Amino acid sequence: MDIRSATAELQLGASLPQIASAYREELLRDFGFRPDEIRPETFREESMAFMRKLARHLGDRHAGETRIGHALREWVQQCDHYEAWDALLSGFPIEGRESLLRRGRMLFPGPLTAHWPDEV
Repeated sequence: MDIRSATAELQLGASLPQIASAYREELLRDFGFRPDEIRPETFREESMAFMRKLARHLGDRHAGETRIGHALREWVQQCDHYEAWDALLSGFPIEGRESLLRRGRMLFPGPLTAHWPDEV
């Protein structure tokens, strides 16, 4: 799975957790892991690095797309990746923005959040 195919899946209705899981499963398959060799931490870091890169891409290339904004909003409820928060709060009109801004500004230092507008 690459960024382009992950983005296409999102646009068709997949969630970001589904994308993360599919990416990890692909790595496990590509590297030939047997079920008894797999641990929860196997490829966790690699999968999260891919998700950060994907979030950055979504914010840069798909700002304003309703489906993408919804997927990012759901994702930030489960993770504290700055890239996902930044993509969401920099380029998407979302319901509950005020509370998300408050939470994001608590998670990340001021210089990282200063460019987040109160409204998009």
